[in-house]
Amino acid sequence: MLRARRQLPAALLFTLCSLPFLGLGLVAAAHAQTQTQSRPAAAPVIEGLEVNADSGLSPGSTLEFTVKGTPNSIARVQVTGTSVSLPLKESRPGVYTGNYTVRKNERGLKPSSLIRADLTRNGRTVNSNFSFPASFAMLAANTVTPASAPRVDRFTLAPVDRLEPGTELKFSLEGTPRAQASIQVPGLPMTLPMHEEKPGRYIANYTLRKVDHVAPGPVVATLRNGERLATSQLAIVQQQGTSSTSASASASSSPMGASGTAVAAPGPLVLQVTSPGPNAAVDSSQLVLQGRTSPGANVRVKVDAVSPATPGRTAVAQAVSDQTVTADANGNFSLNFGPQRYAPGTRFEVQLSARQGNQAAVEQRLVLFQRQG
Repeated sequence: MLRARRQLPAALLFTLCSLPFLGLGLVAAAHAQTQTQSRPAAAPVIEGLEVNADSGLSPGSTLEFTVKGTPNSIARVQVTGTSVSLPLKESRPGVYTGNYTVRKNERGLKPSSLIRADLTRNGRTVNSNFSFPASFAMLAANTVTPASAPRVDRFTLAPVDRLEPGTELKFSLEGTPRAQASIQVPGLPMTLPMHEEKPGRYIANYTLRKVDHVAPGPVVATLRNGERLATSQLAIVQQQGTSSTSASASASSSPMGASGTAVAAPGPLVLQVTSPGPNAAVDSSQLVLQGRTSPGANVRVKVDAVSPATPGRTAVAQAVSDQTVTADANGNFSLNFGPQRYAPGTRFEVQLSARQGNQAAVEQRLVLFQRQG
């Protein structure tokens, strides 16, 4: 009997021996689960950034930012040292985009500025710095800062006895220094360049030839600073073999005649383009063409566009505008091309003509180019 009470059933012995191992298994599983819950989420990854613009970093240009990285994140870009900071929208998985229009007085925005991209996901944020593409620096280097408007203070011609072959015309002009000055005498086939003998003082001498025929009309001096210019008109009044000169901002009522005597008939219409200058790079969607003629004259402006030709093909001119405007009481006129946009490098051929009653101005031609960018 005692021997029987000392023996344990085999099933019970198996159960007791297994309990310690089962407990260890439960503890190990619980520990593994705790480690999984405390492991931090993986940080997002920024794969790259792209930036494009329709006109570099100039005012009004639209900057297009694209960041590529981990999907389902929050993206943002900021140009360091500036107020340019904007959130990006996930346009498709892992691609974030946003636009920014450059303001007129944007401070600190330059091609050397760094672009910082931020990407946030599950409470973790990463950032990377990028540089503007080299094309932005090249465009900025080729962009000319608008020059200030020049000023003509005085325009004179030394007195002469008669306008005949051998007579020397001595012109002088005082105005804005370090500009380009020229003179147009009616009837002479060429424009006379003026030399800046000292800052702000320009001179030009011309001896009349036998083939020269000075026509009625004012002598026009043009002072150009970049794409901006100022003009002054000069009339010669001669009586009894002597002469005197006067300069004004508008045409004189006493133009000089070919024989050196005053004539009563009015001179031909003066037609000038004051802005932009020849061969200027312009933005056709914002271009305003300005000029000057006689008050009340009708000015017709015809513009054709010639796109850059691809190799092996010939470019064809496309009509852009054909408008007629009337000069205001001061003789000024202006018009724009309209909202059209053209490919960079497109050549614009501008033709201008003016009429007033039975008078017609000499046709003017101007070539402009669509700005790169």
